[in-house]
Amino acid sequence: MTALGAAATAFLTQLSYSAEGNVEPSFRAGAGKAWVTFEGMNWPVDGFSGQHDLLGVRALLLEHARTRFCFVVVELTSLSDEMIDDMKVLIQEKTHAPVENILVCASHTFSAPHVFPSAHIPPGTSKVQNQDMLNRFKNALLTAVTQATDHLQPARIGFGSGSCQVNISRDQPGEKGWWLGINADGFADPFVGVVRIDNQQGQPLAVLFNYAVQSSVTEDFQPTSEGKKISADLAGSTARYIEEHAAADMVALFLVGAAGDQAPIFQAMQTVVNDNGSASRISNHVDAFELLHQLATRLGREVMKVLDTITTSTPTRLQMVRDQIPVPALNFSPENAPKGPVTTFRYQPAGNIKVPVTLMQMGNIIWIGLQPELSAITATYIREHSPFQHTFVSTMVNGSAKYMPDAQSYDRFTYEARSSPFARGAAEFVATAIIKQLEILHANA
Repeated sequence: MTALGAAATAFLTQLSYSAEGNVEPSFRAGAGKAWVTFEGMNWPVDGFSGQHDLLGVRALLLEHARTRFCFVVVELTSLSDEMIDDMKVLIQEKTHAPVENILVCASHTFSAPHVFPSAHIPPGTSKVQNQDMLNRFKNALLTAVTQATDHLQPARIGFGSGSCQVNISRDQPGEKGWWLGINADGFADPFVGVVRIDNQQGQPLAVLFNYAVQSSVTEDFQPTSEGKKISADLAGSTARYIEEHAAADMVALFLVGAAGDQAPIFQAMQTVVNDNGSASRISNHVDAFELLHQLATRLGREVMKVLDTITTSTPTRLQMVRDQIPVPALNFSPENAPKGPVTTFRYQPAGNIKVPVTLMQMGNIIWIGLQPELSAITATYIREHSPFQHTFVSTMVNGSAKYMPDAQSYDRFTYEARSSPFARGAAEFVATAIIKQLEILHANA
């Protein structure tokens, strides 16, 4: 048995229920959302001069055989371990979901301010302003999970998938080496995974949608007279599009896919490599928020199209497997992040590091959640080799752990490989371990 399979036995939360006669399994769901505004803040806020659109906190509560699971998506770039731990305590108190069954994810928008836990505020950051932002997100979280709990009701679930090209490989070759850009010849994953959750009348309560793209359409965009604006970017704009065009009160939660090397196909700003080998960001001379609207509409329409094809049913099984997979590590510090392309690089081994992995089976649907940002090709490999027909992968789950690129990225000395705490081959090892555990789950289904 693999490391994942052996350890998972100890951490398995299996809540399967076999129907007998005409008795149906117990499955309920509830969803909620709330907005975070920065009205009344003393601008600027972390380099932003105002707010273009609202940031959201969304929650989905699932219950099976009287045991609860909760998904929460927060529209921020990332979330620290301390903030996630604090959020889980609050969520547990409101929903009565066990802490180990709570999954907190960042939407990974690049146009949101950084928010830090109270005990770890960097020098130069206003403690008063940071605490104000923490309180605003906490209040939104409370509202969202309270709504989800209050709206808990008998439900049905189903899955569908589609294809949409609003992403592109951001690893671009050049004379001075590989760097960030747009590479039409690189691998881009068009897969759109959609989980639909209905009430007993067949009306959608919530949708989980999964796509491999970084929400960076408006990243660094700054009109000369106005300054940068806070935005939920592609993840949030697409979620709002779905919510506006679907049933009233439906909640759409974006689960970022394996987007470590996946940028929006169009961005307001682009990265260029200068003659001296340094990198700069320059304007593409477009209306950033009109561009954002167009891309969000394209992705949102595909999700809506998939939603209409999904048939929902009551799941007979809901179970979660958690593990930590040891993989070879590298010595990396954010303070030494790469500044430009290179043609040679020496990776520094640093022993082993454990990678948290969560597998959740919802009927015939398998969701895989990891902290590290995988390359798109790794998630594609997992989906293609999964014994389950309906499989999707998301990252930045219960924290973030920088990049876990595919082996080829290390050979190319890409930005992701040189910014990774994981050694070459870690992604392939994790993918293999996950597939073997999926085979065990499928055999026992």
